[in-house]
Amino acid sequence: MTTTPAQAPAFAQSVRILSGALMGGLVFFGIALFFVLGTKDTPPVWLPVAQLAAGVGVHVLLESIGYRTRPLDPDLGDADAEQAARAAWQSSMMLRFALSEAIAIVSVVAAFVVEGGILAYAVGALVSLALMAVHVWPWARPVGKVADALEAAGRRTDLREAFGVPAPGPIQQY
Repeated sequence: MTTTPAQAPAFAQSVRILSGALMGGLVFFGIALFFVLGTKDTPPVWLPVAQLAAGVGVHVLLESIGYRTRPLDPDLGDADAEQAARAAWQSSMMLRFALSEAIAIVSVVAAFVVEGGILAYAVGALVSLALMAVHVWPWARPVGKVADALEAAGRRTDLREAFGVPAPGPIQQY
């Protein structure tokens, strides 16, 4: 690929900063809600159970649609393939973020509608943060899944290298 050594870390760093800012936003919502809602109420048992169940449902949804991207055209040049791979990463990351964040957003509403104070939000926010740690933060698993989808037609990308993620190796049998 045609990535210069300075470009790959800059892209990865900007994606990590964006991911961290998006995840940190949920913490700041929680701090603001703490002052508005207080801690004297506890949510009904069904609410955290529903939030955890929603987390499982969103995880399944993310696994089925969150990493779908069109494979790169094998005839693309290096620069075009690099640009297309990075754009595909960013758009799929934002989709995964939006779906993961939905639980926290609904939990903000639940914190005001259902008695439960900050705890009504906190459980949903923790579920959303866990989903974001698995599906949004650029570590080996999501980077590898997006790279595999992009490389399905045979055009190699530099996505793994840009994030410093090792390429998958052969499976070893013991």
